[in-house]
Amino acid sequence: MKEFYRGYKEALRSGVLVIDEVAAYLLRSRGKGVRPMLTLLSARACGAHGALSEKTLIAALVVEMLHTATLVHDDVVDQAAERRGRKTISLVYNNKIAVLFGDFMLSRSLSGMLAQRDFRVLDLFSDCAYRLSRGELLEAIGTRKLNIDKNAYFEMVADKTASLISAACQMGPLSMRMGDEFVEPLRKYGELTGVAFQIRDDMLDLGSGGPSIGKPRGLDLGQAKMTLPLIHALEQVKPSQRKQVLAKLKKSKRLGKKGKTIDLSAIVALIHEKGGIEYARDVAVDYAVKAGEALDSLPDSVYRQHLKDFAMVAATRDR
Repeated sequence: MKEFYRGYKEALRSGVLVIDEVAAYLLRSRGKGVRPMLTLLSARACGAHGALSEKTLIAALVVEMLHTATLVHDDVVDQAAERRGRKTISLVYNNKIAVLFGDFMLSRSLSGMLAQRDFRVLDLFSDCAYRLSRGELLEAIGTRKLNIDKNAYFEMVADKTASLISAACQMGPLSMRMGDEFVEPLRKYGELTGVAFQIRDDMLDLGSGGPSIGKPRGLDLGQAKMTLPLIHALEQVKPSQRKQVLAKLKKSKRLGKKGKTIDLSAIVALIHEKGGIEYARDVAVDYAVKAGEALDSLPDSVYRQHLKDFAMVAATRDR
């Protein structure tokens, strides 16, 4: 990971003052590096020994730059003020700079994809980009109509979150020119782990976590995003109460666009009362267990076990 971060810093250097300034700000507020870590760990689980190849390190860069670009663009769309405990790029600079910087990150990611000289990589990321945008659109429509059920939720989450985590895992063996017997287990592992990761995010937004989660609590609820704990709770109440809850969420979203907030503690309490948190926790852990089982065909190693451990961490983490 130290080698990755050295390459990441170099990849963001452009010689253009504003880009380098924004990149420096971004590097000071970097996240946990989950996706590049999964790429590197997947390569190890597939038998990589000694110093990792340049292609594998570039593969990790591709994943992180694509992920960061989507976050920067998301913050503009969501009018978010905070990301990873710091002000968002769109707030510190402006929306135009943020969007263009996100585009710069996408271009750097594309260069890294082409550097792999492998059509399987291009196929993987063309599908991933399609799924990422599809998932975001499904969520945007869902927050407008507030009609997402559990089936639609899992479809949305698989696209908007799990697709990139799965791509990160597949990039390990793909960067080593390995076959489907290595790529497929990691594809499935990444899909399942990604869903567990997002479900846990849903729970953290409702206060089920540690003191710092990298963004304000209740942000998703205040924006009327249909998370799994909320969907489960709404299934347990009468239609009249469901209608009241959804009306309040619509009002919260509407006022949020004007910089105002309303008290949603009653909705959070309802989610807890109806077992939304416990249900989501059980589902996340079940996905994590299945993710670990997906790796059983890979050679037994400490790296395979680390991947299995991470899946459970994704489902139970505090931040």
